[in-house]
Amino acid sequence: MKAAHLLVLYTAVTGVGGSMFRVVFNLFLREQGFSNDFIGSVTSASLWGSALLGLAIGILADRTGKKKIIALASFLVPVTGILMILQIPKTALLTLSFFRGGFFSIGFTVITAALTMTTDHGNRAKIFGANFGISMGAGVFGNFLGGLFGDLIGLKGTIVISMVLYLLSIVPVSFIKFIDFKSSIKEIFNFNGLDKSQWKILLLYFGANATVGFGAGLFIHFGNLIFKDLFGLSATMIGISLSIAQIGTAAGAIFSHKLGKKFGPLKFAFLMQLLVVPLIFSLAYVREPFAFTGLYAFRFVFMNITVPIMNSVVFSRLPREKLSTISGVNGLLNNSLRAIAAMFFGQIVGASIIGYSRLFLISTFFYALNALIAFAIYRLYERGKQTRQLFN
Repeated sequence: MKAAHLLVLYTAVTGVGGSMFRVVFNLFLREQGFSNDFIGSVTSASLWGSALLGLAIGILADRTGKKKIIALASFLVPVTGILMILQIPKTALLTLSFFRGGFFSIGFTVITAALTMTTDHGNRAKIFGANFGISMGAGVFGNFLGGLFGDLIGLKGTIVISMVLYLLSIVPVSFIKFIDFKSSIKEIFNFNGLDKSQWKILLLYFGANATVGFGAGLFIHFGNLIFKDLFGLSATMIGISLSIAQIGTAAGAIFSHKLGKKFGPLKFAFLMQLLVVPLIFSLAYVREPFAFTGLYAFRFVFMNITVPIMNSVVFSRLPREKLSTISGVNGLLNNSLRAIAAMFFGQIVGASIIGYSRLFLISTFFYALNALIAFAIYRLYERGKQTRQLFN
């Protein structure tokens, strides 16, 4: 099996295990009697880990090799995840959440860089789309299994099963073989080789991810609590509700290269991200369960279906020996802002469901900023030679 396909298989296994964990963990904390403020702090700690430790891991991957780092994550994510369900002090739980977030970020930072190295212009957009689509599809399956097992055997048992499954990702990693760039620390941080156009697209890419990071961070990590508080759903129904959004995203992402080719990749990305703005706004006021779930699902689909398009366009324009570090810096911006936003979750929502209206209205503003940046990227790079090569 080719290295790119093994990396996609790694994404599938970790996607199922990680989604099972996420769909029940906040509910587990709520079951243990923790407040929304503390649950928000735990989520924030995980995101700070993804941001700060994720950057360090990205640099280490460029320094020592990506395969070693990916294999390390297959072991460390389950260990920290299981330790988090033990009877431990709050400070220990926050610390473990920080480290787990950092180790879990490898699935996004290092995998994205590794996929760029194991593909070419002819198949990169297709593989990026397949990887993201399978990630979403695995999330669907993981959400359903997590909710179902949570109701059948309990939340703690489900978390253990999810982490054992995550550990199995070491199997495809052990068979991966590809030419890996290794750079010195001096070379990694030497960005003098980037030309003006590379700096421009990199800063726009960082800006887009930063605005989405804060806007999404206000609510995306608390979907299980939102459905629980607004509609009183069981763990199984919450898993199904969250899975509905990922089903459409999975299908769309797999065929994103075809959609990009048909409509123009960056034009399509801009239009999808523009449509997200009224959808987020509507979530502030709609309180009918089926309508809310539908709007929540379309927001998720439209926003995330463009991720493989943007990643393939941006990463194809950047030097390969710095991709893990650049991905780590992007993760630092995105996840640090998500962490800050998550810290405000409990304060904005408070003890009343009316607080969710405020939450979605604030989020709408940041998604609107992201749409403006997406428009700028479309106008600047839609007709570029590298963009045409990726999608023709």
